[in-house]
Amino acid sequence: MIRRAIRALLLLAAAAGGIAAVVYARRDLNEPVDATGAAIRLEAVDQPVGRSADAHVVARADEPLWVRDLASWTPPPAKVGLPRLAAYVWASPSTLGGLLVGLLCGVVPRVRDGVLLFAPVSGPVAWLMRRAGFAATTLGHVVIARREPSEKLMAHELAHTRQAELFGPFMAPLYWYLLVRYGYTRHPMERAARAAARTAAHAAAGHTRPTTPPIRR
Repeated sequence: MIRRAIRALLLLAAAAGGIAAVVYARRDLNEPVDATGAAIRLEAVDQPVGRSADAHVVARADEPLWVRDLASWTPPPAKVGLPRLAAYVWASPSTLGGLLVGLLCGVVPRVRDGVLLFAPVSGPVAWLMRRAGFAATTLGHVVIARREPSEKLMAHELAHTRQAELFGPFMAPLYWYLLVRYGYTRHPMERAARAAARTAAHAAAGHTRPTTPPIRR
């Protein structure tokens, strides 16, 4: 019993530290620019075919090309069959962390869009997320949300799931490195997820025109 309590406290402390780091990065490393991508007028930019100009909403000129490519990466649909199983296994380190945090959420999880959704959460996890200003967070194939996610928010979180399927056990180290280096707003993985969310919202509203700015080819 004591061991379980200690483990729970350690897990809670780790979660608090992680969220504190994100809050710090959002406060001190971000530029006062696009936070949602919803209200910025984008000029046409010269881009190679296949790369979205949306990635440059919060980009800097000194960003490496691979960072811009990651920010403009459009996650593919979920795999099926054996590749799908391999994706679950490859992303399992992140998913395990999500399951551990999910134990403190005070809600029975359910499956939605191929991931395990904990929503609406309560207890210490809900308090930490509220303090950090997060509506949801994703660890592998686990999504933790303060309320039932909208289609737009779910698209954002599923983009992170696809990223975890791509990077597997390297997802967490890469995410935290980029967070410290670029902050939350300019984080390339977050920029890609915000683009996915905007695309989902655009499609849900019945629009067919692209959400990205014009690109000179």
